[in-house]
Amino acid sequence: MSQYELATLKKGLMILEALQQTDRMTSTELMRAFGLNKSTTFRLLYTLESMGYVKKEDHAYRATEKAGKPASPSNPRLDWQSVPPLYQLSREIGETLYVGILHGTNMVTTQVVEGTHTMRIHSQVGEQAPAHLSAFGKAILAFLDENKREAILKQLNLQKNTKNTFVDPHLLKEHLKVIRQQGYAVDDEETEIGLRCIAAPVFYHGEVIAAIALSGPSARLTKQKDRTFSKKLLECSNQISEQLEIMR
Repeated sequence: MSQYELATLKKGLMILEALQQTDRMTSTELMRAFGLNKSTTFRLLYTLESMGYVKKEDHAYRATEKAGKPASPSNPRLDWQSVPPLYQLSREIGETLYVGILHGTNMVTTQVVEGTHTMRIHSQVGEQAPAHLSAFGKAILAFLDENKREAILKQLNLQKNTKNTFVDPHLLKEHLKVIRQQGYAVDDEETEIGLRCIAAPVFYHGEVIAAIALSGPSARLTKQKDRTFSKKLLECSNQISEQLEIMR
């Protein structure tokens, strides 16, 4: 830790940031997420609550409006910068491409570039789904700061959509490690049988802020194409990340 950092202030801000990213968390969940002891967690939450930044409801804490709202499920600069490279890739491979961001524990689609195939997957801007269900969400979760990821995973309802959905917390965490190592995520009919998706993270200031993805029928978007398509998608996400840095 830098000699100029105030450890207590840093811990308090970490808790506040976690509460802004989730609906609510108990003191025990916060204590475990950040490796704090019970006494420190109590004092930090008491201070934040007394100043009006958090509020206790039913044995759990949530961030108030005074603390500021979580990131809006819209990023005009990201959406604008992503369209040209997504459009180019869509024309090349024929599949529909998307931009999505994490909002709470859900992934929100913020941009859609339709593919050229007659039979293709249709999605709309504003659609939401739990982060663990899609390649979208997994691509972001895998590259989040560990504390943020743990806080979100504790709040995430691991609903089962298909037999392939990750609903075991331990297996999901191991799966996210693999995604982080390979650089991209795959939804292998986890959201819906007959649908496959590949996603790659988008970074800004060194932090993951979104993901781009391509999807299509599993009969066409086969596992044999994962390596080729993931390489193209990573090139596209890197291009978008670089453009965001240039325009900042």
